[in-house]
Amino acid sequence: MKQIKVISKVVNGKLIRNRAKVKQAVQSFEEKKKEREMKRKTYHRSDQQNAYYFGVVIPMTIQAVENEWGETWDIEKAHNLYKSLFLYEEKVNPETSEVIKVPSSSTENTTTKQEVFHTQCRDFLKEWFNVEVPLPNEEIVFE
Repeated sequence: MKQIKVISKVVNGKLIRNRAKVKQAVQSFEEKKKEREMKRKTYHRSDQQNAYYFGVVIPMTIQAVENEWGETWDIEKAHNLYKSLFLYEEKVNPETSEVIKVPSSSTENTTTKQEVFHTQCRDFLKEWFNVEVPLPNEEIVFE
């Protein structure tokens, strides 16, 4: 066995969840070199959030760009727009103080960060194109 992943919880410096699994995992590496890594469990964006973004936000962006700017964009171009606007890390050149924005991947977003990202995208569409994007699970009414 090369790797074991066990999710536990620490309270007052002690493991309180899945202690038997942790003990079993440690024992399975008896007399072998080991590397132990502990990190905080985070929850990445959900499949539902992904479906909403690529099924609602991105198509509405593509349509708004076509209607207002007369340009035909694909999914990748629309997604790259939002990454450049809202998902980036600033890098500073220490010698010149010049700042550049390096786009990040949305795949690493937590569920909370993905919701913030969706809000930023909806706000952008409202401000730039006067397009109201429905919230997740909100019905669209056509009159």
